[in-house]
Amino acid sequence: MAATMLGLGGAAASAQDFDQVTFVLGNNLFSTPAFVAVENGYWAARGLDVQLRLVASGREITQALNAGEAELGGANMGTTTASARAAGNMLKGVIPYYNDASYVAIAGGRGIVGRADRGITTDPASFVGKKVGSLNGSTQEVYLRQFLAEGGVAIDQVEVINVPVADMPISLSQGLVDATVPWEPYLSQSLRELGDNGVSVSRGGDGYVADVIGVLANEAFIDANQELLEQFALGMMEATQFVRENPSEAAQIATYYLDGLNIDDAAQGISFMDWDPRISICTDDGLIKTGNEMIEGGLIVAETFVAGDFADRRVLDKVLSEHAELIADLPALPGSIEECKGAL
Repeated sequence: MAATMLGLGGAAASAQDFDQVTFVLGNNLFSTPAFVAVENGYWAARGLDVQLRLVASGREITQALNAGEAELGGANMGTTTASARAAGNMLKGVIPYYNDASYVAIAGGRGIVGRADRGITTDPASFVGKKVGSLNGSTQEVYLRQFLAEGGVAIDQVEVINVPVADMPISLSQGLVDATVPWEPYLSQSLRELGDNGVSVSRGGDGYVADVIGVLANEAFIDANQELLEQFALGMMEATQFVRENPSEAAQIATYYLDGLNIDDAAQGISFMDWDPRISICTDDGLIKTGNEMIEGGLIVAETFVAGDFADRRVLDKVLSEHAELIADLPALPGSIEECKGAL
């Protein structure tokens, strides 16, 4: 997908020197805090000229980071990080921005949509022999596998067709597939377009996959750029708080960055999503289990993962301790794994 590149206004740029950063991330609602941070000037106020580059998948994000085309990426801290590290691309998360730290696993911005006229229901058994559009090797595939397994259905009992997420609504509306596994805003779009023929099979399921979207970077870049990352993280924290407190305005801002985005789809999608920049005991448990389940399921080949493989906590711990006002509206974190919701 063509990149969306954003610069700074002349007045701000002339006032000080800016560190330029390219941030590659998905063309979806998970990226809403980044859109807000640019639009509201949170990064510019901290001396950063952040260029956003929008792409269609986590794989493209890791490829851009590995090729040196971007310093930072916005992707799943569980599935994307595990896949990257298994391939020798030593990425780690710096700070989450789409997350619910009270859950081990919840996927608020993802789901499964089907056509009623093709016999699709909320029962996984209705998927046997059906054509399902999913994105191979993605969090969407993990979500689909877990949903089916919950009903005793194996993935090979379904005809899974690789479909880019942005193409899922038209593929479903034209009947090329019987169901799709989209993320937002394409989930909301499909339900709107199908009307009474649309089936919300599963939406924001918990216990399927640790769905934590965060800022990723190569380990060497993290080591060498602690101050820059601190300012970047602060801008992201301010943006996540804005999205939590002003979801309607955030939805409007998202329409400026995602071509053709329907404002109602944006608002509907954001209402199912959580924007917590903290990493809790629940988050750690979900990331570890998701990565290791990918190994056990044959999706990747790697040594057993531990918590330190998924996140470098230095910047996050510092900004959270020094700027508690940016998370003051969030509930207290669980004190033990038993208090966490959405166990895997």
